[in-house]
Amino acid sequence: MVVRASIQYYKEGKKLGEYANDKYGNFKNVHRKWSSNDQEIYIIIIGEATSRLHFGLYDYYRDTTPLLGEIEDELLIYNDVISPETYTIASLTKALTLGNYENPNAKYDGSILQLLNQANFKTYWISNQKPIGVNDSHITKIGLGAKKAIFLNIKHSKEKTLFDGSLVEKMNEVLLEEGDKKIIFLHTLGAHVNYAYRYPDNFKFFNNQIPRSKFNEDYIYEQINAYDNAIRYSDYIIRTVIETIRKHNVISFVLYFSDHGEEVYDEIAFSGHFRDENLTKNIYEIPMVLWCSKKYQNKSEVSLNLDSKFMIDDIFHGIADLTGVNANRVDSTRSIFNKYFKDRKRIIRDTIDYDNFLN
Repeated sequence: MVVRASIQYYKEGKKLGEYANDKYGNFKNVHRKWSSNDQEIYIIIIGEATSRLHFGLYDYYRDTTPLLGEIEDELLIYNDVISPETYTIASLTKALTLGNYENPNAKYDGSILQLLNQANFKTYWISNQKPIGVNDSHITKIGLGAKKAIFLNIKHSKEKTLFDGSLVEKMNEVLLEEGDKKIIFLHTLGAHVNYAYRYPDNFKFFNNQIPRSKFNEDYIYEQINAYDNAIRYSDYIIRTVIETIRKHNVISFVLYFSDHGEEVYDEIAFSGHFRDENLTKNIYEIPMVLWCSKKYQNKSEVSLNLDSKFMIDDIFHGIADLTGVNANRVDSTRSIFNKYFKDRKRIIRDTIDYDNFLN
């Protein structure tokens, strides 16, 4: 079984490796839905292991998102978004490509980076996740499809690493580069275990507090507090990105979503994300937030499907829609940002209807 899984992983990695070699893919009839000679900057922040339950904007009992809360009236907050999988590779190889639960092998048919490259954007992939390793090398291969890929971290995610603030610093550098049409993907470490390694000392906000939990152990309190501190630091990163882009005063948006959620002693005596039979909704339910500049709002309309059921294996179509890119494989009915969006079943683990099983 282990040998077979290793062979399958190798084969998948080899196929996904083509994204680094072919930066444009086979999309047909690629065009913009609107024309613009103005500058455009679009930022997609990919969170890591971030549970919607612990995200303050969604009425968590702790204020883990105070900075986003200050501009809540400027945000589109999507209330019912889930990940198709419980770990990064399986989730993002669908989210960033044409793959979905109906056709998982379509992850080899084209990536969002290839599509955006064809649409003449200058694409960047800036990652704070280690580029080589069992847990993330498949995503690295997709990221290498950007016109410029930058990897900041050389350590395993369970170790002490650079904080996600390093992504903001690198983003500021590439914003100074030539190019009027830029799309920057920021792949964060977010709230990945070990939680206490994900934020600097000045974000130890909930330390030595007793959180609400049905599991009453000091080490559990420490884990929950560290996780909530990590969310609070992510709040700082997202708000900093928004304010940076706001100052550029161009056609722009900032989209944030997490690759998957996390169980942190909420339903069961466990912290992390897992692939076994002990499913909890917290490893699937994720935050997704969109900020749009005034100039973007004057150029394009985003439909308010805030309570619609959505799974991020379709975020490929959502990003294409937000950037005004159309092509033969782009489906507006799969974009939650589009007025033609249609609900679909959300199937997890190949056969389980999420909305009937976990809700």
